[in-house]
Amino acid sequence: MDATSPWEASLYSVDPSLHYMLWLYEMPTWLLAVLIVGVTILVSLLGLYFSHRRLHGSRMATLIDNGTVGWFFSGVTVLYGLTLGLLTIATWQNYSDASSIASQEAATLAVLYRDLSGYPDTVSQPLQQELRGYTEFIVRKSWPAQRLGMANDTERKVLTKFQLGLLHTEVETGSLQVLHGEAIETFNKLVELRRQRIESISSGVPAVLWSVVLIGALITIAFSYCFVVDSLPFHALLTGLLAFMVGLMIFLIAALDHPYLGEVSVTADAYQVVLDKVMVPEGN
Repeated sequence: MDATSPWEASLYSVDPSLHYMLWLYEMPTWLLAVLIVGVTILVSLLGLYFSHRRLHGSRMATLIDNGTVGWFFSGVTVLYGLTLGLLTIATWQNYSDASSIASQEAATLAVLYRDLSGYPDTVSQPLQQELRGYTEFIVRKSWPAQRLGMANDTERKVLTKFQLGLLHTEVETGSLQVLHGEAIETFNKLVELRRQRIESISSGVPAVLWSVVLIGALITIAFSYCFVVDSLPFHALLTGLLAFMVGLMIFLIAALDHPYLGEVSVTADAYQVVLDKVMVPEGN
């Protein structure tokens, strides 16, 4: 398939801020989990080590009531847990929406390809070939760009070329006019789904919410330092478990934050299935 320019030169950034985060999503998912959870636990235990010695070496330890601290700690953890839970649901919803858009777009391509088979061969075959080329472009060119947080502008040009061929098709009989109307309606739906897919590349948790998540993690873990526990290893165990859960939730949000980045991402499998099962040239 010919392109008006090399696809690498036609990329444009959907969200420039994504480029500062690409290194996180270039690593394997298990390594990202180890990094986030490990850093959270390490910072928590270092903070506990210095605060535990200072607290138990001062008169403040005799003034602290673990029951009162526990009451405040419960309130903080409940509020922070609700925040993490809502963000997790939101990121999963973004991921599900992006996956649904891809599935619907692939299905619409399949329907349009089938509709084109109702035209005379001199019309249907060139249009079907262009539509198959567009689908291949999505799989081979657009998807790798999306995994970098970018969109491929040449994809729009390929679709526009197909659009011109479809709209300039002359229909004579009444049955073909009905079919042509349905094909144009399906094409319009395809254009809308493509727009939604491009928009979903930049979907993610806003920076201000990430600030709330990270600051909330520090406050929640710091609150665990206020308990008077004579045994430092036991106190470290409790704080480490809390940090593990906090880090695990932060990892989950980060892994699902951008639906096209990292190993946990929307794939082009739906389009590939359409290419292999539907857009098969006659005689193959």
